[in-house]
Amino acid sequence: MKMGSAYLASALAAATMIAAPAFAQQTDWSKRVTMSPMGGHIMGNPLARHKLTEYMSYTCSHCAAFEKESHSILITNFVNKGHVSFEVRNLVLNPIDLTAAMLARCGGRTKFFGNHHALLLRQPEWLKKFQSASPEVMKTLNDGTLPERLRKIAKAAGLDTLMKGRGFTASQIDACLSDPAEQDKILAMTKYGTTSLKLTGTPSFTLAGQPLPKVHSWTALQPSLTALPR
Repeated sequence: MKMGSAYLASALAAATMIAAPAFAQQTDWSKRVTMSPMGGHIMGNPLARHKLTEYMSYTCSHCAAFEKESHSILITNFVNKGHVSFEVRNLVLNPIDLTAAMLARCGGRTKFFGNHHALLLRQPEWLKKFQSASPEVMKTLNDGTLPERLRKIAKAAGLDTLMKGRGFTASQIDACLSDPAEQDKILAMTKYGTTSLKLTGTPSFTLAGQPLPKVHSWTALQPSLTALPR
């Protein structure tokens, strides 16, 4: 059947109108996770105009507070607008912090921010469990290889149970705690933060790689992000 040019033009216009809403949908940049050359995890648009980086410790109560206070607002108002990306890097303070940092990296980049969020939200619970471990348990924590010590710490703090609740098996948890490449990335980020950037506390933040002085909380950080051009 022949179709006139007027009919074809009308059909094409209708198809365009139907397809338009799909293209108009906002990208959920919080689901896009990439890795920085240093090994940090980046949430958001890889081509974002502004690059925010947090240097954090899993045993830092202020880091846990930042995660609780910033999580939804940071994603909704900044990351998902596409003009700010958010990278998490480690600045480890102690062996239990290293243990949690290794576990946060279990499952690859797509699992990181879920692990990160869970570890920080339940920080008071697992820190209290670790601090109340028996003297007998505490005496054994320095025995064995580093992976063996990290496994003991994870068990004493209940971090292994937390990760099993997130769907990881015991063998997967052991593999994460025994990965020298991931350990090297964590320690390299820590060294860069303390020696090159001269960071002295957690959480600390950089924008475009430059430290934000006297910014260690969501209350202090939010005005800087709000002022950023889009």
